[in-house]
Amino acid sequence: MDEGKTLIIEGIENEVDPMLDPVLEKQIQTRGKNKFIDVGGSQFDYNANFQMFLTCRLPNPSFSPELSAKTTIIDFTVTQRGLEQQLLGRVLSKEQKSLEDSLNNLLADVNFNKKDLQRLEKNLLERLTQSKGNLLDDTELMDVLNLTKTQSKDVSIKLADAEIKTKEIN
Repeated sequence: MDEGKTLIIEGIENEVDPMLDPVLEKQIQTRGKNKFIDVGGSQFDYNANFQMFLTCRLPNPSFSPELSAKTTIIDFTVTQRGLEQQLLGRVLSKEQKSLEDSLNNLLADVNFNKKDLQRLEKNLLERLTQSKGNLLDDTELMDVLNLTKTQSKDVSIKLADAEIKTKEIN
């Protein structure tokens, strides 16, 4: 710490030794021009260039909220499909900018349509749970059901078209 070098701690599981809390919380004390930090009951000189990295090999670690608040968590997990998408994006941005723009717009439309479909399903479920008596007698519920059915078909068609276009672009 006093030399301002980088410290890497490997193999962190879901918790970190509480002894490191003063470092994670940057509980730095200043006396004159010198900076100190208490770690494990001992005082150490502190250099502002000091950095500490904690690494974890767990595929999906569940860190405590306290640890998450004290640190910046970066997930470097890369899937084959995700890497292919990144590389495709790079190639398209260099070779055919308009094709990349159309792909980005298409992906945005797909996300919007999926959210719209979820919203419709949620609305229908809310209506079903709030309905009293015979479901067939509730005309408002039937209207919502027919509207949801129609819009769901439209969204499904749009998603199928988007999948075809995505394959063509790829």
